[in-house]
Amino acid sequence: MPILGTFLKDGDCLTGIIRTSTTQARLTFASDSEGILIASIDGQPVGHAEPRPSGDGITCFVVYLHPDILPDAPFAALVVKGCISILTTIS
Repeated sequence: MPILGTFLKDGDCLTGIIRTSTTQARLTFASDSEGILIASIDGQPVGHAEPRPSGDGITCFVVYLHPDILPDAPFAALVVKGCISILTTIS
């Protein structure tokens, strides 16, 4: 699974650089009132991440990004381990 980006906690958000075949940009995930993470680049929403249960104590999200940003896959995975989060494609 290729790593698309590494994200660090920045206040109430996760912030990092995403690198895909079409995009390299600073991406921010901010939580909404329902626990969904809204993905944005330069303040413009580009997708969202929905939490998925994990039995091993690791927080995981399924990430849906605009096809212009993630053209090679329908979605990705965001795995949160402590202070670091990793965004990867799902094969």
